Amino acid sequence: MLSIALLLGSCDAPERTIGFVTGENAEMQWHLGTQDAIDIVSTVDGLWATQDYEAMRPYFSDSLVFTSYEGKTSNTFDDFVEAMTSGTSVSWTYDYSFSVDLDPSIGGEHVQAGFTVTYPPTDDSEGYVNQNHESYYIVDGKIISLIQYVAKNVSQE
Repeated sequence: MLSIALLLGSCDAPERTIGFVTGENAEMQWHLGTQDAIDIVSTVDGLWATQDYEAMRPYFSDSLVFTSYEGKTSNTFDDFVEAMTSGTSVSWTYDYSFSVDLDPSIGGEHVQAGFTVTYPPTDDSEGYVNQNHESYYIVDGKIISLIQYVAKNVSQE
């Protein structure tokens, strides 16, 4: 009987919240997100690695807002692909990913992902390694925004 009471009581435990935000949402706290949102980023990363941009398209909103670590912004998936395919060819490892949600009752999750990006040597420069962080906002299975951040020329010691 005691085990049934404990089981029923544990079902009513409040969801754990952490952290803070400022501004109009200052009364809210972060909740853990879902594996589904992380899986979208993981799938996109796999497609990105094989340069299968058309297979990536269904995972992105028509009104995608992309901001590169250089501060350049694009507002369509096609502009995003153009930005990703122009420039140096790099390799990377997908190091981590987690998802948080400010208000689970309205949907939308913030997926954070980290990558070690290796730039090969060129005629003009030595090779180097950056640590990239990407912040995805995902609603109803679609990436609405993607913002990149970078720590340049990190030591690999």
